[in-house]
Amino acid sequence: MKCHYCDREAVVRLPYAKLNLCREHFAEYLLRKLERSVERYKMFGKGSKVVVGVSGGKDSVTLTKLLSESGLAKLLVVHVNLSIGEYSRISVETVRRFSVEHGLDYLIVDLSEYGISIPELVAKTRRSPCSVCGMVKRYVLNALTLDLGYDALATAHHADDMAVYIVKSFLLQDYDQLYKISPVNYEVPGLAARKIKPLYEFYEFEIETFAKLYGLPFVSVKCPFKHVGWLERYVRELLDRAEEESPGFKISLLRSHARRTLSMRSAEQAKPKACASCGLISSGTECSFCRFTRRALGQPMGLVVRRWIIGEAAAGGTRRVTGTPPSSVG
Repeated sequence: MKCHYCDREAVVRLPYAKLNLCREHFAEYLLRKLERSVERYKMFGKGSKVVVGVSGGKDSVTLTKLLSESGLAKLLVVHVNLSIGEYSRISVETVRRFSVEHGLDYLIVDLSEYGISIPELVAKTRRSPCSVCGMVKRYVLNALTLDLGYDALATAHHADDMAVYIVKSFLLQDYDQLYKISPVNYEVPGLAARKIKPLYEFYEFEIETFAKLYGLPFVSVKCPFKHVGWLERYVRELLDRAEEESPGFKISLLRSHARRTLSMRSAEQAKPKACASCGLISSGTECSFCRFTRRALGQPMGLVVRRWIIGEAAAGGTRRVTGTPPSSVG
């Protein structure tokens, strides 16, 4: 099987694009695809400063690699240490190694000394570990992007997950969540950072293939707390069958959804409120993070987190690590 663009052997087939690509042209294709997504959805302007939330998994390291190669923005890699035993230790070291190898600024956020760790919070509240984890990461990354003066926060959500979330939210009639499933969630000055998903139209198999072909370090072990519910499994299987029957179905679904969400303003954005405890965006008197930590730890921790972020950055917590310059993906 030959590459569509040259005589080299193809290493991947993209059914939705009807392309067989060699290693080099596959990398070029993904890089152009990323650049087109940034432009199509007006995620950020050239030369912007972008925080990239990096868990250490294949999705986030691939996103960071492609953004770095594109040269579209100045990047800051941020990893939130969730203090989940060996899993978190491996994740921290993977993100540090990746950042060093690619000469990227990075910041490891570890708030365990304040009691903000997933195992401890779950034990005290008996809430779902995934919901606690998501809430903590969202708060920390939003606060950091605002307090360090960055223009946008990029996360590595990809097409397969986004399509599942759209259908699942529709079935559950969760319209607030449906609005948030968008390639861009606009900023609310002083309250919420612009949130972007540059991999919105990327399939998971493309991301995994790229990460392996280019030897990117990534965490392959699963989080011990990860749980996938029956409805999500069912929807994923249904969408995978639809994609197999009609390649490109998921991207068509995502583009149609994006056209609608990007033309709307959510109630939260139309009437933004500031949390009485930390000053960031909230749907009520107090944001979910401050409200949750007040119950779990006896006090709202939003301001503690924000002061830590500013202090850590001022003390050199944002590091420029020199090393061997990365080679081009092409």
